[in-house]
Amino acid sequence: MERPSTDLLRRLAQQREIAFRPGRLPTSRWMRASDGVKLHYLDWPGGPSTLVLLHGGALSAHTFDLLALALDRDARCIAVDLRGHGRSGWLETYSVERWASDILDLLDHLGEGEVNLAGMSLGGCIAGHAATALGAQLASLTFIDVGPRVNFASTSRMRAFIGAVRPVRQVDDLVRDALAISPRTDPDLMLYRYQALLKSGPGGFVWKADRRRPTDFPHILDKLAHLDAIAPLIACPVLVVKGERSKVMTQREAKRFAGLFPQGRCVVIPGAGHNVQEDQPVALAAALRTTISHASARRGAGR
Repeated sequence: MERPSTDLLRRLAQQREIAFRPGRLPTSRWMRASDGVKLHYLDWPGGPSTLVLLHGGALSAHTFDLLALALDRDARCIAVDLRGHGRSGWLETYSVERWASDILDLLDHLGEGEVNLAGMSLGGCIAGHAATALGAQLASLTFIDVGPRVNFASTSRMRAFIGAVRPVRQVDDLVRDALAISPRTDPDLMLYRYQALLKSGPGGFVWKADRRRPTDFPHILDKLAHLDAIAPLIACPVLVVKGERSKVMTQREAKRFAGLFPQGRCVVIPGAGHNVQEDQPVALAAALRTTISHASARRGAGR
């Protein structure tokens, strides 16, 4: 399927008391990266700021749909399908450097002045590595449940589940199995997630993402470790978000990481697991709203 159900998104939004305005849904847009790979992104109307959102591994731009709805009066949200994910093109190999370069290409394509950048998990690693090249163009930077020191073992069950998935007859079949791994997830939310992640193939529904070879986790973990050295170089306001229930990063580590930035702060989102943007979009929107407002005020005051 090209996109998940709008009716299901409306129901999820209403359950969370997020305004759902059909005229405010995103436009699918495309661009070519500097190496020719075609990249897809969702352009959510809003303003006055611009927020670029980078998803985690094995997810897609649609993971931010509820968050973008919650922020529609605060920011134009640009949610990217990282190469190898969603509807974007594939390569034989992937690297954090190449993903970061894609984000720089995207910002050139958008022609925006200052932007706010937020990344979840893998997306946070990419955002951190892109940030150093953005300089004054970067208004704020947000890391969602990720930092230099993560508990990689805590994601082993979900990684094993994703790696073992074969074509399924119905999306509901995979949702049922996923809920056995993450029983605290709202079933409708899980259904929406997998509607976004799967496409119809000859043998049933299969991943949209490139699953031809294992993810290079040692490379990603090495790049995460480098964020410690990058942090003091980032002058803009920085938000480090931790999901309260997530075991990927401890609260102590989140606070330590935030403290490395000249203008860093840490927020723990109650009731959220690793996928903070799906579990608690309203609370995450509030934290981002404060960060974006701080960045705007800093810009207005001439830094």
